[in-house]
Amino acid sequence: MNRTLKRVLGLSGSVVLGLAGAVTFASAAQAHHSEYWGTSSCNEDGTWTVTWEATDGDWQGKPADLTAKVKSWEVEGEVSGDLFAEGAALPAIDAADTLKGTQILPADVDTASLELTVEWSNGVIETGGAAIVSQPEGGCSEEPPAEPEPEFSIDSDVDCAGIWVWADNLNPDALAEFTFVSSDGEEESYTPEVEEGFGWYFYVEDADAGLSVDVLVDGELVDTFEWYDNALCSYISVEDTCDGLTFTLTVPQDGEETYFEIWTSLGEDPQTYTLAPGESETVEVSGEGQEDLWVNYYVETPKDAIGGDVYWLPCDEETPSPSDTPSAQPQLPTTGSSMTIMLGSAAALIVAAAAIFLIMRRRRAAQDW
Repeated sequence: MNRTLKRVLGLSGSVVLGLAGAVTFASAAQAHHSEYWGTSSCNEDGTWTVTWEATDGDWQGKPADLTAKVKSWEVEGEVSGDLFAEGAALPAIDAADTLKGTQILPADVDTASLELTVEWSNGVIETGGAAIVSQPEGGCSEEPPAEPEPEFSIDSDVDCAGIWVWADNLNPDALAEFTFVSSDGEEESYTPEVEEGFGWYFYVEDADAGLSVDVLVDGELVDTFEWYDNALCSYISVEDTCDGLTFTLTVPQDGEETYFEIWTSLGEDPQTYTLAPGESETVEVSGEGQEDLWVNYYVETPKDAIGGDVYWLPCDEETPSPSDTPSAQPQLPTTGSSMTIMLGSAAALIVAAAAIFLIMRRRRAAQDW
């Protein structure tokens, strides 16, 4: 071969190579490719989930009618969802939705990967590179079971002589300790079982100073109850004797017509009275033959109402004769909920408080208006 021919063939070879290179670069610019990615989130049991999403791709010169569908995929572990279904159509890259699938992995697996193979409507089959997703920042671990927390209810009632405060535990798996602390220094604590309840009565020693009771649950202050007086306290007074109770019903001259009811725990019909301003009535309630006795009362004017219970215990041999001075006048708040005023010595009442409170609670359920 002469030199001239060699030079021509060499030039031709360079041209072919250049064309091949041009074709190669053009193919890269026009390569079919899909888009897929993943996001991770932790699960309560310590596992984590990858949500995989995919669409078709976009490139220069892409035919408008070109579509793609899932042919196969490569992941480690179990997957679910439309993305992992052979033949599932990939939405357009600018569509509102994506094709989704999920993968759940254990906490000891740090990353997940997906390789998706797509078949295009023009017959091209394309396998993309691996998309890699890591656990959420900080990793995933199983949440420890929540510690049971106390559930409780607290309430109070006020009468002319003091405040009843009580509390109930509602969660048997987490019993709270209740502490009642009065403003004059009296303090009582107890941890009742569910449905047992805990209650205490606090006397007003000085009406001018008033009385308040703080309620603490496991040492934390949760509420404070205040004692208050009521004008209807003057309408009814009670005297405690060894034979029973004597109620004095009185309507002041400047008062209004007032309705009274008195009934006992013996199931008798109530005694009812309607008194005009300035009128008075004495009602004897016998405790003969009874180990104890509850006497209920209700007082109503056109503008207000009170009601409650009086607890009576018989005298024992060491009990001195009763004084002529009437006991404190019991009264309930105007909400209509019942209250127990236990007459007799304060010391005896405190000793009997727990038993009396349980009786009171049973009575309360039948007496609420």
